[in-house]
Amino acid sequence: MAKKTLIIEPGGGLGNRLLTISSAYKLAKDCGITDIRLFWRNNNECGCDFEDVLQDLPLPTKVKTMHFGKESYKELLKKGRILSMAHKFFQMLFYKIFRAWSSTFQLKAYQDMPLEEQMALKDKVLGSKGRFVYIEAYYLFYGELDLSGISFNKEIMARFDNFRKKTGSYDAMHIRRTDNVQAIKNSPTKLFYDKTEEILKADNARKIYIATDDAGILNDLKMRYPDNICSEASTAASRTSSEGMQFGLYEMLILSGAETLYASFGSTFTVIANAIGGNRMETLTQKT
Repeated sequence: MAKKTLIIEPGGGLGNRLLTISSAYKLAKDCGITDIRLFWRNNNECGCDFEDVLQDLPLPTKVKTMHFGKESYKELLKKGRILSMAHKFFQMLFYKIFRAWSSTFQLKAYQDMPLEEQMALKDKVLGSKGRFVYIEAYYLFYGELDLSGISFNKEIMARFDNFRKKTGSYDAMHIRRTDNVQAIKNSPTKLFYDKTEEILKADNARKIYIATDDAGILNDLKMRYPDNICSEASTAASRTSSEGMQFGLYEMLILSGAETLYASFGSTFTVIANAIGGNRMETLTQKT
């Protein structure tokens, strides 16, 4: 087989990108591909560069962070930023030409691929005539989730280690609200309040870390249980900024270090945290 180069473009937020990276490296190993490149888009879904959150990958990889700008052409035109428009246009043009020239597999977003489709994808990659195989995905598309070989930004890891030393043993909850309709529907807020009562009834000194995108819930829990509820959040973290994404990773690591992690339905965030920490995880869902 002629030497191939696998180019990975993970999409979505940080959790979805880690799912894609896990699958891509498993596929590369199974196909005997050692020349790997990762295109990391700094965009409104994940507003940071690769090195802001990640350190090492399972195999030697050339990483390129792509900046196409987070503003649309219309927004740039409105502000009179013609040079920025031209820069964005030519970067996008080069990107699209390169993709068209490569053997490109743009996998459907958020789709679990059955085993037969995974094997078919492997055969397509092995049988592709070109040198470059370009895969864009948003989810776990090949093999089981395996984050071994992936290491995170050293400064964030050091911050997480300090949190663990300071806090000791703790449980954690990820209460996903705002725009996640399925999480709100299947994991009502009351379930997290009930679980908190249950935990503290068994151990009234237990620490519970709360990660949530709903400041109202966090503040209410802190008022009810000031000696038990802890959080590192000061303001809502924005996924469009490097600082926001770094804090998101920091909270993901905190969830990974909990003894028991209580998750919202359909939360990729907690799936990744659980894969990192290998801790006990319980998804709180209402009984039907």
